[in-house]
Amino acid sequence: MRPGKKLRRGGDNGSYWTSYSDMMAGMLFTFALILFAAVYQLIDLQQKKTVELQTKEAQLSTQQSLLIDQEAELKDKEELLAATTLMLQQQKEELDENRTALTAAQQSLSLQQSKIEEQAALLAAQQEQIDKLIGLRTQIIEELSSELSSVGLNAVVDRQTGAIAFTGAVLFDSGKNELKQSGKALLSAFIPVYIRTLMSGENADYVGEIIIEGHTDTSGSYLSNLALSQERALAVATYCLSSEMTGLTSAEKQMLQSIMTANGRSFSDPVYMADGVTVDMEASRRVVFKFRMKDSEMIDQMSAILEGEGGQ
Repeated sequence: MRPGKKLRRGGDNGSYWTSYSDMMAGMLFTFALILFAAVYQLIDLQQKKTVELQTKEAQLSTQQSLLIDQEAELKDKEELLAATTLMLQQQKEELDENRTALTAAQQSLSLQQSKIEEQAALLAAQQEQIDKLIGLRTQIIEELSSELSSVGLNAVVDRQTGAIAFTGAVLFDSGKNELKQSGKALLSAFIPVYIRTLMSGENADYVGEIIIEGHTDTSGSYLSNLALSQERALAVATYCLSSEMTGLTSAEKQMLQSIMTANGRSFSDPVYMADGVTVDMEASRRVVFKFRMKDSEMIDQMSAILEGEGGQ
């Protein structure tokens, strides 16, 4: 046996285990350091994550608050939009109603304009007719004056109305209703000229009536004078249509009969002296011949209207 050698082997064994132990201790320390570093990093990372998470939570809370505000604002805008849409719809309906009303008003205005134009055309036609009739009446009056003068009758023709008056003394005795011979002679000379002038040519189409009026003075009662004036007018009309009136043909008498009227006026329209107060009794006792144009009343009314418009 070699004891020396055995001792060396045992010594090497201890040194080995010591080195191994140191190595393991070093490794454990290194592991501990690594573990500590890892734990530290983990804690640091966790703290950072926590801070980051808190930051994000704060940001998220802020964003949520902002979102809530935006949602509230959006809701307000939606309500405003709904109210505006409703108002616009109402305005559109009102606009449609106004447009309909405007269309109706335009149609009514157009209709009124058409009526005005029609009335203007009618008024122009009436004015033309009035001018023609007035001119024709003036022409007839002038023709009467000329024709009566040509046969030597000094009958005065009223330049405005065409009325011709004969004093009662020539035609009748005082208070009587029978024609005197002088009256018949006067009528025989006057009536043919009068009738033929009125009924000649174009005149016949426009003369609508021949009127014989009897007038008295103011002495006596109104009714007695009314009867006397009516009887005298009727006596003149009767003579004009009788067989004694030889100056008219049967056709002329028939035509005269269709348009002649006889009226008594009593003393409703006396003739006055120059002072305008005293009644001229002689001149008031008269028989008046008048003629009326067709539509004469319309002519007088329209003339009055036109004169009134011209005077404004």
